[in-house]
Amino acid sequence: MTPAVHDDRLRRLRQRGEAFFQDLKNTPPEHQQLLRHAWDESLKATDGAHGDPGEAASAARKTSRLDAILSLLERITRTSHAFNAQGNWFSLALSFLVDAVAHAGEDVPLPPPLLAVEPIDSPLYVPRAHVPGEWLAQATPAQLPLPVVLCPGNLLEEPWAWAMLFHELGHHLDTARGDSISVLPLLEVEDERVNLGAWLNESWLGEVIADLYAGLLGGAGAVETLKASFTTRPNSGSHPADADRKMILEAAWTGILDGSTPSGERPNDIVARALVERFKPWHARVAGDCVSAEASSARLVPGFLFRQHLAGTPPDALRESCQHAFASGKRFQPPWVLTEGHLKTLAEAMRNLVETRVRPGAEALKVPPLELLIRHDRISFVGATHGQLVAELREAKKHRNKPHALIEVFALADVPLRELTLGGRSGEVLLADRDESLRELREYLNHEQIPHRLYLYDQPYFFASFWDVEGVEARPEDAPPAHIHVSSAQWGMDLRHAVGQDLESPPGEPLPMAMRRRVEALMHLRKVSRELPSH
Repeated sequence: MTPAVHDDRLRRLRQRGEAFFQDLKNTPPEHQQLLRHAWDESLKATDGAHGDPGEAASAARKTSRLDAILSLLERITRTSHAFNAQGNWFSLALSFLVDAVAHAGEDVPLPPPLLAVEPIDSPLYVPRAHVPGEWLAQATPAQLPLPVVLCPGNLLEEPWAWAMLFHELGHHLDTARGDSISVLPLLEVEDERVNLGAWLNESWLGEVIADLYAGLLGGAGAVETLKASFTTRPNSGSHPADADRKMILEAAWTGILDGSTPSGERPNDIVARALVERFKPWHARVAGDCVSAEASSARLVPGFLFRQHLAGTPPDALRESCQHAFASGKRFQPPWVLTEGHLKTLAEAMRNLVETRVRPGAEALKVPPLELLIRHDRISFVGATHGQLVAELREAKKHRNKPHALIEVFALADVPLRELTLGGRSGEVLLADRDESLRELREYLNHEQIPHRLYLYDQPYFFASFWDVEGVEARPEDAPPAHIHVSSAQWGMDLRHAVGQDLESPPGEPLPMAMRRRVEALMHLRKVSRELPSH
């Protein structure tokens, strides 16, 4: 290449570069600044004499590399702009990411990542590379001078899977906030007593932090999306095994949601505990997302769509729901979709539906069956006033050869109890009934020397009784089956008409999922209820 050709090529590259920056007027200013800095540094690298053959060859290589750099910048930015202009999917995905970045808070020193479309198999996050130096040596997305979330083209039209992008955004926030760097010292202290092995690797830790960010930003539906993506991949130098990631995500997400601390002394337990400690300020925001009746934020839409996807909703219907969500000011409220899976689940549930138990002629609600009080030892009652309980316990005592091992009673607190109607009574009358019932229960249980615990609770709003449901796997085969009775409440309606559900499982076997979930609800209720004095 002659000096004249080299100068001509360089001049045209400079003109093309200026035209490129003119097209970036709608790009965030911080992105423009980073791109401009990278381009200016690249131009400086092409300066120098090119008189002798060796220098001329070097100049030619640098000019070719400069062309490659500009082509990369054009491809990354203009392809995204083209997608944005051709349809709404790119713009919707981008707005959902922008909403997530805003939700993450204002203490993010890095600019928000650029969303770009590349021919790759799965989403990928590229952190900001350092400019210049190596920038001119390679012209790949990994060397871009600004943070980028790379997205496969097919993912753009699968909005139920967009929460996968939150994992990549999590890497961005980890880099910006130094989460991995802050958590590592906690793990190093724990490593003195429990060998944590590769969990002291910042790469492994960064993956589970990015997993957790998916839930923090996208809600429970995003957690389900990520868990569904895990397969049986073993660990590698850069990634922990999928099974470990799923276990840690579940434990850390639950801990932040409930405000609890994961227990256990396995490495996974210790890592989950450290994540909860780091991210516990997110508790209020996570809890708010989980009780929301609809996705009022763009970042929550993919999670709702994924749940519909699991229920069998066709892809076209999901896309229509997504477009409606962003077109309406309300964002998203899942439409009713009835699938074969719904019908099967409903048919299974109907086998367990029963009438709520009421003593004939009685004015109060929910009289526990005498046969269950006779055969079971450890019982938990979740109800409103428990007005009939003492009388039934006295009657059951006549048919038992030993005292009950434990009686737990959860009664409604003042505010929710005032909203109920029981046998035509409500308000202060029910408060007086509850206080008298608890006084009688405390007196009877202490007199009979029966271990007991009494609570007041505000929520969740359900009534139930649990009969020998904990430790069921260790019980002998001739023991009574574990039993749960649940009935729901419709505020303003007399609870004697509520539909109930009975579930049973044989001793010596694990509880089925439906019963396990209700036992988990009982355990959660213990944490959030106010325990009353037992004497």
